[in-house]
Amino acid sequence: MIDSKPSCILGYYGKESFSFSDNFLRMTFVAIETTVEDGGAKGGQTGGVTGGVTDAAIDATTTLTKRQKEVVKLIAANSSITYNEIADALGINESAVGKHITAIKNKGVLVRQDGTQGYWEINLDKNK
Repeated sequence: MIDSKPSCILGYYGKESFSFSDNFLRMTFVAIETTVEDGGAKGGQTGGVTGGVTDAAIDATTTLTKRQKEVVKLIAANSSITYNEIADALGINESAVGKHITAIKNKGVLVRQDGTQGYWEINLDKNK
């Protein structure tokens, strides 16, 4: 008999929550945002990157090309995203991702923290 209640994690989260590569499985679970009545503090995920960079702030940046903004938005959503994951999301190859990231770093918008095992930090203050 098949139970109507989900019995595995795929019953609760869609396929978009899981990303598979040759050596890794990345799971991304969306946090539900809540509001606290006594002060208006909001919980949950609000930016994904140090500083809470929003898509609107990225779109307002005039020094980046359309594709570079797409790369930065993906990084804003996941500060530890890999070149391969960016390439898959944008439908381009990893060498193109590398060129875009180099250009974005040269513009001072993107900084890598803690090396290859670290995360990306976005700085839009210098480039409006």
